[in-house]
Amino acid sequence: MNYSHFVGLDVGKNTFDASLMSSDEKELSHNSFDNTPEGIQSLLAWIADHQLSLSEILFCAENMGNYVTELSVSSVSMGFSLALVCPLTIKKSIGLQRGKNDRIDAKRIANYAVLHYRKLKLYKLPDKDLVKLRGWIIVRDNLVKQKVSSIKLLETFSQMSRLADVAESISFLEEQLDSIKEKILKVEEAMEKLIAANSSLYTNYILLRSIKGIGVINAIVLLCVTDNFQRFDNPRKFSCYCGVAPFEHTSGISIRGKTQTSPLANKEVKVYLTRAAITAIAWDPQMKAYYKRKVAEGKHKASVINAVRAKIIARAFAVIRRQTPFVTLVA
Repeated sequence: MNYSHFVGLDVGKNTFDASLMSSDEKELSHNSFDNTPEGIQSLLAWIADHQLSLSEILFCAENMGNYVTELSVSSVSMGFSLALVCPLTIKKSIGLQRGKNDRIDAKRIANYAVLHYRKLKLYKLPDKDLVKLRGWIIVRDNLVKQKVSSIKLLETFSQMSRLADVAESISFLEEQLDSIKEKILKVEEAMEKLIAANSSLYTNYILLRSIKGIGVINAIVLLCVTDNFQRFDNPRKFSCYCGVAPFEHTSGISIRGKTQTSPLANKEVKVYLTRAAITAIAWDPQMKAYYKRKVAEGKHKASVINAVRAKIIARAFAVIRRQTPFVTLVA
């Protein structure tokens, strides 16, 4: 869709700055609003004062997580077009810049929208079940950290028991650890129950589980991060997002560093994929044979594990695309 005007929004916790720009990159106006439903209503009234229709305007903001929640929900309920862009993408696109404040940032975001609006995707409300699953994953991650901490404390107190009677402290920690383990099981049961009630999620969940190395949690994480495989078109893009895809660093005859993965990645997802890769190497005949062959050829183990990560991602996208389970062949 073609837009005649663009609004760049620099969103903070309590307020946001708005820069109204025409398609020829001229800033027409600037204003600040509260980051509340009332503030967003004021934003739309400000637009109306300029005799502009919402249908001809694209609003663009950096994806600042919870800070843009109110704006995102309002874009759907109030009917205006909103694109959320990775902050680093905008920063890298504008090159060397001098000076920074909220008004300048809003103008730069508006300018980015003018130049790249054809490639921007409009915001859509996510599946409510996926939002709930993401919440459960966060809760589980927190519980797992508590579990690891409790285990380490128990090991410390076991050593202390040789010097003094700390049986009461150890008993308390053991009860705490049992409670944490029980809560983790309840969270996992809640996630599986949620998936079972959603036919689309359940179908893709079962397909992912057919791949050796992808367990309950890995399957749920993949569903959440990919928005049930609607967010990424192909496995290569997702590999880049996770920091799995390697990139060359050469120029002519000059080699400016070895081929390696990018540090700009979702490292939490990469950790889950690492666990999946290690499990696959242990239990999948094909992956085990591949790993042993590459290590025997002199490849670094970490590099081979990364290749296995990429293969798991490729398999995940393949089973979802074909809607058929993965079949493991005997090596």
